[in-house]
Amino acid sequence: MFSPEHLVSLKAVVEEGTVLAAADRLGLTASAVSQQLTRLQREVGQPVLVRRGRNVVPTDAAEVLVRLAAQVEQLDEAARAELEHLTSDVSGPLVLSSFPTGIVGLLAPTVPTLRELYPLLRLTVRELTPEGSLRALRRGEVDLAVVHDWTDYHKALPEGLVSTVLGNDVVDLIARHDHDLRIGRTGIVDLRDCGGRDWVDDSPGVFSDWLLTALRERHLDYRIAATADTHPSKIALVEAGFGIGLMPRLGRPELPEAVVALPVKDPPTRRVMLVHRDSSERRPAVASVAAEVRRVWGQNTHPA
Repeated sequence: MFSPEHLVSLKAVVEEGTVLAAADRLGLTASAVSQQLTRLQREVGQPVLVRRGRNVVPTDAAEVLVRLAAQVEQLDEAARAELEHLTSDVSGPLVLSSFPTGIVGLLAPTVPTLRELYPLLRLTVRELTPEGSLRALRRGEVDLAVVHDWTDYHKALPEGLVSTVLGNDVVDLIARHDHDLRIGRTGIVDLRDCGGRDWVDDSPGVFSDWLLTALRERHLDYRIAATADTHPSKIALVEAGFGIGLMPRLGRPELPEAVVALPVKDPPTRRVMLVHRDSSERRPAVASVAAEVRRVWGQNTHPA
């Protein structure tokens, strides 16, 4: 019978591409991982990895074993979930992850209540991109993740993960309080009236692509005067008069008096979701934390 520990090490090496990166992920030394792979290869009776430059490439045998390792991990988590379910105790370690504004607007407000309700629960929070959270979930490094995509750009979840949609996070336009933007009777700004403006944009990505595409489709003149990825820096640049910008509501800090947020006609909207592994479905800790995150979302007045 193959050692589950050896199988997990092989899976980590295949996913990370190098023994050193896998060792760092597993919290082991590179020497320890190499020894495990040597023992596993001896048990298999054929090569599992071949070196190609600085990286290692899995053989057909490794592909078979990696699939087995994934099944072993799922079985292990399912067994733990069943055992936890017998006691109904919300206890033990649980790792949460989220993108930055999800931590500010959702997870941080959730943690105090979780600590009060479940004193035996050992929470860890990690800031990760949505893509990083999904990778960490599949690897077993994260138990429950808050992720987002865009309502007109839905991403398919990797196999083995399930999601619950919390709701939509609407994007507003931010500008100086003394702006000269044209505002409709309903208080909504139409991008068609934003020609010839300087903008504070994000780094290239889905959000920035939406803005640039919207401006070009409307044949508007524009200039990207600055790029900033954090809310404080973008707000500071808008306040300094660098231009106008777009900003989601979730996790948005209180704006200074010199800056206002204005609703936009047909704005870009983020779809915010909770994601976990399907094998952890019955874990009381996962179910209880997810329920509290949903409750806090429901009380949040910023997302739509």
